[in-house]
Formats: sequence, structure tokens, C-alpha cells
Amino acid sequence: MTTKNLFILSSLIFTVTIFVSSSATAGGNPADGEQAFESICSSCHGAVGITEIPGIPVFANGERMNKTDEQLKNSIRNGVNNPDNPAGMVMPPFGGGPVLNDKQLSDVIAYIRSLKKK
Repeated sequence: MTTKNLFILSSLIFTVTIFVSSSATAGGNPADGEQAFESICSSCHGAVGITEIPGIPVFANGERMNKTDEQLKNSIRNGVNNPDNPAGMVMPPFGGGPVLNDKQLSDVIAYIRSLKKK
């Protein structure tokens, strides 16, 4: 193998490694998000994304998963007031829990996306 081919091959491997690792972390870590979800969100959304409360999204059924991560982050940051909710419930900002940073929000969203039943 020539030096030029070796350089091209190593550059390609480096590029693929960077791309794969950055896209894996860009979407958040579901394992880290599970802790925040359990302590803040599960009282309404259910421990595994299944709730009996009318009008609350059932994440295990994929409800709200058509939204982008940024839309979901905004819903978590700002809360949700759905006047059509039959239970009359409102989700306060950050679910009434502590403020989450952007990484924590990404982690929670990665976790709720992982709850969808296959």
C-alpha cells in the first residue's frame, strides 16, 4: 500500500469515526435521560411512557414523537397548556421539576423516543 493510499484510508477512517461519535452524542443519551424522566416526568407520563391520565401523551405509543427534538425541548422548557385536555391538566415548565440544561433535555428526549413499542 502506498503512502498516499494509507493516508487516504486513515483520513477516511478518522472522518467516519468522528461522524459516528458526534451523531451518537448529538441525539442525547437515553440511559442518562431515564433518571431525569423517572424523577420528573413519570408521575404524569408513566414509568415506561404509559399513562392512564386522559390527554397526556403515551410515549410508548409514539405520541408526540413526530415532533422534532427542538419542538420537544421547547415544550419541556415552556410547559404545555392544552385547552382540549379532558383532565384539564397543564404541564408546567420542566414538568415542575428543576431546570434542565440542553444536554439533559437531549438525554430525556432520547429516552422518551426509546420508549416507543416496536
